[in-house]
Amino acid sequence: MPDNSFFSEQSEASLVKATIISKYFFTWAKVIMGAQDRYSFKSENKIAYIDLFAGPGRYEDGSASTPCMILEKAIEDEKICNRLVAIFNDRDIDNVKSLETTINSIPGIERLKYKPGINNEEVGEEIVKMFEEMNLVPTFFFVDPWGYKGLSLRLINSVLKDWGSDCVFFFNYSRINMGLSNPFVEEHMSALFGNEKVLELREQLKINLPKIESYWL
Repeated sequence: MPDNSFFSEQSEASLVKATIISKYFFTWAKVIMGAQDRYSFKSENKIAYIDLFAGPGRYEDGSASTPCMILEKAIEDEKICNRLVAIFNDRDIDNVKSLETTINSIPGIERLKYKPGINNEEVGEEIVKMFEEMNLVPTFFFVDPWGYKGLSLRLINSVLKDWGSDCVFFFNYSRINMGLSNPFVEEHMSALFGNEKVLELREQLKINLPKIESYWL
């Protein structure tokens, strides 16, 4: 479980990340909505934003995190207001409660045609199977799992299989490197990279680590 002290104050890196996601999403949305207007789709001209590791919505210093930045800007665009289906999830019930309160307090949130959905689920096999079996509307999928647990190739592909969908995900390279040499998280590494790639990365790690150690010596 992530350390909620992370949300006490927004770091510069977190602000940059949230800004990148927000700008990317709205650029993507304009392109998709333009295509929907030009052609006939069965999606009823909906677009979706899904964040499965959403957090509490705001930092303790009052700064908006990614979910609020997305919704606050969406409210300013009438076309997005009428099309956006926003779904947020977090496995921490305290984060879910905070996020729900924060979203409901956003000025103009009632302008959204579809009320944002907020769930409290562990990201794993059941969510992957659900997405795999669904025919999704064009979806922007943001995945920031505090490392690697829950992130898998199947999860990403379960959304990207449908027209117009896109994904941005973040993970900590240092934790990945440690995980590759840790037999207790082998299942997570295989889910993320595939069995063959894990073996290849481990071999590269064996080659590179002595060079790094000798550099610092």
